[in-house]
Amino acid sequence: MANEKAQPAQLQVKVKNAKGGDAGSVQVDESKLGGMVKNRLMHAATVMYHANMRAGTHCTKTRSEITGSTKKLYRQKGTGRARAGSRKAPQRKHGGTVFGPRPRQYGFEMPKKQRRAAVKSAVLGKVKDGEVQILDSFGLTEVKTKALNEVLKATGLVQKNQRTSLLIVTDGIDKNVWLSARNIEGVSVTPVQDLNAREVIVHKTVAFTKPAFDKFNELASRTYVKRTKKAGGAGGSETPRAARTTS
Repeated sequence: MANEKAQPAQLQVKVKNAKGGDAGSVQVDESKLGGMVKNRLMHAATVMYHANMRAGTHCTKTRSEITGSTKKLYRQKGTGRARAGSRKAPQRKHGGTVFGPRPRQYGFEMPKKQRRAAVKSAVLGKVKDGEVQILDSFGLTEVKTKALNEVLKATGLVQKNQRTSLLIVTDGIDKNVWLSARNIEGVSVTPVQDLNAREVIVHKTVAFTKPAFDKFNELASRTYVKRTKKAGGAGGSETPRAARTTS
């Protein structure tokens, strides 16, 4: 019927076990992840994260900071040449730099709602491109790189003769996974609570553990209520306008 509302798209993501076998699937509600992939928002978030990573320690010396004599090179008049001061003048070789880079902070912030919308959009884009995989568990009982590498090869996350670009997302800090992945090239590990749009975008494939994906869905579906000032709070007993009476 024409009056019926369109149902939100349901995407399927397969779940694998540590040996690469099928362990079911998970439905992803597209509406909870923003409903669409917002490229401009993801770009803005990535620029912010890259800017915040810049050290900003670049520095050049002005004529007052370089080593050298301040003696006037020759007299002001009578030589037929242009007047000149010290050898540290910027137009001379080894002189100071004018308007050169100085230490500064490049970082800036985006509103919290935009950052959260960006990471949801980034994950949605990966899901639509088939670049998200869910594992029920890595099955690591100790820190062992060889064991983790075998799991990644069995699940197809790491393939022979192909460049690896993988982000593993865990529920909280999983010490065994984090320490085991340190020596595997192209593999990064982050807890779902610290997941951001840049980490999702710069990696080709994103692998969630099942608890981490459930936690991500829980965080993505949260709603926030705008706070309102209460009457009679700090700063005096303010009476709502509707309750005021005139004499």
